[in-house]
Amino acid sequence: MIEGTSTYRNITYRLLPSSKAKAQKLIGLAGACRFVWNAMLAQQKETYKKTIEAGEDPPSVSHFSLNKRFTALRCRVEWLPQYSFKVVRYALKYQAEAWRAFFRGTRDMPKFHSRRRSPLSFTIPDGVKIKDNKLHIPKIGYMEIRRKGGTLYPNGDPVKAVVKQKAGKWYATICYKIEAPVIPDNCVAVGVDRNCGQIAIVSTEGDQAIISQPDTPRLDAKLKRYQRQLARQKRGSNRCQKTKLKIAKCQHKQSNIRRTVNHRASRKIASLGSTVVLEALKTKDMTSSAKGTIEQPGKRVKQKSGLNRSILQTGWHQLEQMLGYKCRELIKVPAAYTSQRCNRCGHTYAGNRKTQRKFSCMACGHSDNADLNAAANILASGIGAAARRGAFGLPTPKTREIDLECIA
Repeated sequence: MIEGTSTYRNITYRLLPSSKAKAQKLIGLAGACRFVWNAMLAQQKETYKKTIEAGEDPPSVSHFSLNKRFTALRCRVEWLPQYSFKVVRYALKYQAEAWRAFFRGTRDMPKFHSRRRSPLSFTIPDGVKIKDNKLHIPKIGYMEIRRKGGTLYPNGDPVKAVVKQKAGKWYATICYKIEAPVIPDNCVAVGVDRNCGQIAIVSTEGDQAIISQPDTPRLDAKLKRYQRQLARQKRGSNRCQKTKLKIAKCQHKQSNIRRTVNHRASRKIASLGSTVVLEALKTKDMTSSAKGTIEQPGKRVKQKSGLNRSILQTGWHQLEQMLGYKCRELIKVPAAYTSQRCNRCGHTYAGNRKTQRKFSCMACGHSDNADLNAAANILASGIGAAARRGAFGLPTPKTREIDLECIA
């Protein structure tokens, strides 16, 4: 990063209401945001339908136009003025962005927020006040925020805060504006291969490591038991809601474990080398459903869903985001044939990787862990793309013709 420039960092805290009354006010504020979202969305959908039927241009969905309608709505609804004007109004900024994405064709039409299924959340867009480890919620008051290890950026300027309820607990994610840290160049590059359940690391200094996601059999068994219990219960009942809360707590624990592992892995990678090379993976496309449609049903849907689950549990994209601000330079290279190419001789053949873990080159006889071999190929490709130190003498990856006589 360039010295003297500003950047932004998010830190998540536990938000602790001091009384049940304040906790109810948090629920009320989040409910007001949901009410305004649904009211404005209903008006916008009705107007959109009429203009389409009349053959006219769709109505304006800018934040400014929605704000004018919100002001009129706030005057009509008696209880809305008791909540913060800027906090409730900011929910319409998200709706304006959703409408613009819909008209661009990048996502579906915005949907209504459910009282039971949608998470309780609201955003403090500006003027964030923190005093004595307490966050000020507009028109509610100060509430204690807590985090293990304390505040990472005591001199940072808080510019925005998002308050959200997860698994029955309140959390506040605060965005700080800080001076960008200077990350020195230690002249070492690291190649990272992301696989299901583990990642492999190879550096130009010869360091190698495989970091695996920890097994959580008891937590996984508990989650499956609660899911089977939920399937037998009546939808909308009190017992159903209690079971949903138990499921949310289990999933929240899994998310925390995955985040902790990725934080430790990214810190280890950044400490080994200032330059990190990754495969250019499109996680969203790779984890899309394979069930297809009624006319054209998909194939091996169950196997694909299991693969998608394993990819998401490993947290590929989360690791990439963490490396983006912890290392000095992040290079992405094409992922094609990195697992089939020998990092010693460069021979590319699908039969080189006969199993998931074992790589054995059929041309030169080199054997290695398949993920470590792929990480070395990724590193070599990144070094060639960035014109850096030639620690690995391989060219940029390319498809090679198979020498059948050599294989025989």
